[in-house]
Amino acid sequence: MKKGIVVVAVLALFVFFSGHVMAEEITIVGTGSGSSVLKAVGSAFSQANPGISVSVPKSIGSGGGIKAVGNDQNVIGRVARGIKDKEKPYGITYLPYAKNPIVFFVNKSVGLTGLTTQQVCYIYSGKIINWKDVGGKDAKIRVIRREDGDSSLGVLLKSFPGFADITLTPKSKTTFSDPKTCELAAAKADTIAFGTYANARNADVKILSINNTGATSADYPYVGTLALIFKEKNKTGNIEKFLGFATSAASHDAIKGAGAIPF
Repeated sequence: MKKGIVVVAVLALFVFFSGHVMAEEITIVGTGSGSSVLKAVGSAFSQANPGISVSVPKSIGSGGGIKAVGNDQNVIGRVARGIKDKEKPYGITYLPYAKNPIVFFVNKSVGLTGLTTQQVCYIYSGKIINWKDVGGKDAKIRVIRREDGDSSLGVLLKSFPGFADITLTPKSKTTFSDPKTCELAAAKADTIAFGTYANARNADVKILSINNTGATSADYPYVGTLALIFKEKNKTGNIEKFLGFATSAASHDAIKGAGAIPF
């Protein structure tokens, strides 16, 4: 009797550990921009491929993801900018999968629904410091910006009229990830910030229209690119399967549902 119990227990342990060995997790490190989009793609992929999960850990930035993949610490990463010349010796392949609108958003206490490009530039340069000067309440504007080199900031510097010509106010608060930016803007009254639409839409903030054009409009002009990075030697097995899924029509519903645009 005891012998039978032991056999059953051993078989149970074998099945338990075999299942864990057979299961695979694909960990994708890098930028916080568009992390909600990649999580949606990963969830759709896992549903289509039982036994393979996709992990999107906290942001280490696009640069951090490139270093991790370049130094073979991770086999796949996520970025919201291109590969810089100094990073090209890593031999990394850059694979776009989605376009990501970059938006300005405010704490709901502000009570505004939109701004003009000039008003945004005046706020971020410190020329306008009170919300009443742009149609809001009588309250001091709290400005949140991103660090130099941030991908969302890069999009605005390239495409937002006048933004590249201003000196960002030194009275602004700098954040270092898209999720943290959304979190701070939601928590602090009278704040304005910018980041990805995909992440902002999930935060308790008000996303602003710019010149009466919203982020979901077909002609919204401030858009960045989300991409996956890897070394060709690692494009095998489930990694190859995931890369194919993320860049195929199979991922489009997940990408759209997360607030981005399939590439």
